Amino acid sequence: MKKLLYILGGLAALAVIAIIVVIFTLGSIVKAGVNRVGPQITQTTFVLNSAKISPFSGAGTLKELTIGNPKGWTTEHAFFLKEISINLVPGSITGDHIVINSIVIDNPEIIYETTITNSNLQDLLKNIQQSTGGTAQSAQPETKQPEAKPAKETKIEIKSFRLANVTVKVAGAGNVYSLTLPELVMENLGTQEGGLTPNQLATAIEGNFHSGRQSRSQLRRKKRAARQSRRRAARPARRKKVIRRICLKGRADMPNPPPQSRNGTADYG
Repeated sequence: MKKLLYILGGLAALAVIAIIVVIFTLGSIVKAGVNRVGPQITQTTFVLNSAKISPFSGAGTLKELTIGNPKGWTTEHAFFLKEISINLVPGSITGDHIVINSIVIDNPEIIYETTITNSNLQDLLKNIQQSTGGTAQSAQPETKQPEAKPAKETKIEIKSFRLANVTVKVAGAGNVYSLTLPELVMENLGTQEGGLTPNQLATAIEGNFHSGRQSRSQLRRKKRAARQSRRRAARPARRKKVIRRICLKGRADMPNPPPQSRNGTADYG
């Protein structure tokens, strides 16, 4: 399960990268831009059914984003995002600091196909890492790189990120079962830093995902410890009540004493 959660953190970052691609391809080629760039990153099928983003209001919706499996895996897909809602500051689109007010990913479906030593999601993350690393290395020998140095690198700030109603289908050894993950909320990604690059943003999302899981686990442990502490504190009081009950019951079972005469001796009649 820990490995699955780690992978989900990476895939949440992948979803944000897909949104970033959309931002950089605003206009009539939004859908075509995502469907072209996505497969280069994941090295799998990457299909976005529809995308609408207004450059004036900054609000938009991406629908039915499907990310296929790497080679060698048999399930229908690895990742399916039913709907992504986005709201960004319109004036920041053309600048070097893009501010996204909110991202909401609702009803994502993840198929986790696993063997003893590997999984489709692990292979997918490896593909993404190789692609991002390959582009960084291939850009170094280009002659145009020195000319781009004076320009500021585009950075992104996300004020609110929410991942809701996550369904995970676990497939392995001929069996398939489903589980639902709790809602994940992150805030102020890149706010203190004045924005993050896409790679830094992906790392931050993964880190927040794992720390969020840890904090929830810590909260559960604290609640459990508090319950146990209250039970221990209540034991002496419960013990006293039980003893008192036993004593009262014992007195009730005792025979009534004989009546007393005037001189204080028992009068047995």
